[in-house]
Amino acid sequence: MFYSSIVQKFVNICQSKFKIQNSIVLLFYCSIVHKFVKIRRPIFNIQYSTLFLLIILIIPSSHAQEVLTLKKALETGLKNNYSIVLQKNEELIAKNNNTIGNAGFLPSVGLNATQNNTISTTHQEPFSGTPKDVTNALNNTLNIGAQLNWTLFDGLNMFVNKKMLNVLEELGQNGARIVVEGTVADITLTYYGIIQLRKLVRVAQDAVDLSMQRKRIAEAKLSLGAGSQLMLLQSTVDLNADSTRLIQQLVSLVNTRADLNRLLARDVATPFEIDDTITIDQPRPYDTILWKALAQNAQLITARLNQDLARLGVRQAQSDRYPQLGVNAGYNYSTLNSQTGFLQSNRSYGPSFGFSLSYNLFNGFNVNRAVKNAKILMNSGEIEVEDAEALLRADLLKIYNQYRSNLEVVELQLSNVKVARENVDIAFEKYKLGSINDIELREIQQKLIDAEYQLISSQFDCKKAEIELTRLSGELLKAI
Repeated sequence: MFYSSIVQKFVNICQSKFKIQNSIVLLFYCSIVHKFVKIRRPIFNIQYSTLFLLIILIIPSSHAQEVLTLKKALETGLKNNYSIVLQKNEELIAKNNNTIGNAGFLPSVGLNATQNNTISTTHQEPFSGTPKDVTNALNNTLNIGAQLNWTLFDGLNMFVNKKMLNVLEELGQNGARIVVEGTVADITLTYYGIIQLRKLVRVAQDAVDLSMQRKRIAEAKLSLGAGSQLMLLQSTVDLNADSTRLIQQLVSLVNTRADLNRLLARDVATPFEIDDTITIDQPRPYDTILWKALAQNAQLITARLNQDLARLGVRQAQSDRYPQLGVNAGYNYSTLNSQTGFLQSNRSYGPSFGFSLSYNLFNGFNVNRAVKNAKILMNSGEIEVEDAEALLRADLLKIYNQYRSNLEVVELQLSNVKVARENVDIAFEKYKLGSINDIELREIQQKLIDAEYQLISSQFDCKKAEIELTRLSGELLKAI
């Protein structure tokens, strides 16, 4: 009665809280509960409550259930991810800065207006000999002018500035691409990580099933007088270890689902379902991947753009060796009204224009110093490009070798799992007959668990290497 009431309570929760009415789905979840409730009550109190809670956390409610494909996850992440949004803003700033006005090609035009009033008391004695006293005399002036300043030649610095702004805009675009590629890689890895953990949960569940079966056999033998208390205790210990592993895998699964929701910039508790398939593609020839990487890798492109900036920096420093030629023009209007002085009123207006020329003859060799420093930075840029290319070649070769070796491991583990399962089936039959002991059975069971874990891990490692190769070759965004 105790066990059946627990299962019934679980069914009621599934139907009322999570709106699960499908009999097959209910049967699946109830079978999990039933298997753990069948453990003796002391074990149930420790383990079942934790497992029950974890199962509740990962059951999707039907009214909010979402089948989340990798494509949909990537679309959501690229639209909402905070890092991408922030980097896009930086890209927009670099684009807005790339104008001919910011480079110095266009003139500057300003309008100035000044109006002054003074009240003064004066005593004047002109040469004519007739003094003049004025009390609280009001004087006012008004000046209005428009001024244009335009640099015609600055040692070609404006042309260098425009090229630098072009490069900075490309850097902004490439920086956004790096962030997008990183986000796509993170979402993809987390998505496949959930698939991996779901498979690991099933492996852990199978291990628990086998341990339960073994414990039931030990109990049956003990009741018939053919077994021993030691055999039962050992099977219980192994069952606890397998149950602990299952709990840990369930916790990891729940946490990884929350990580994916965070990458998609949505509520971390949002429920969703995903496919359980990890498709592994055969690698392309290494030379093809290397050729694409050298031409398209975002990090290498960044190093090359920084090298271009350093080269332009040399030309920018050299522009100070040339004269500066400018033109100015304006229109001014001025009025004066005064109750004292020699003029009662005065008004003038008209255009003005002129040219300016400046040439630095000597400034303490600072221009030479700036040019030398710019050349050193240019040399550093060349070294950074070479270093980035060497690092790319090394990473590409290592990951490619890992990919190939993991593919071979997957093939071996597929065969190994098949053999291990057959071995476990035979071992259980022998265990029932008493041909092998607990230690031998557990060792055979553990080999199956290890083989399945290694298979799942190798499949995930293959996918991880495949994603990284695609990112390094600059093809990741094209694969979306």
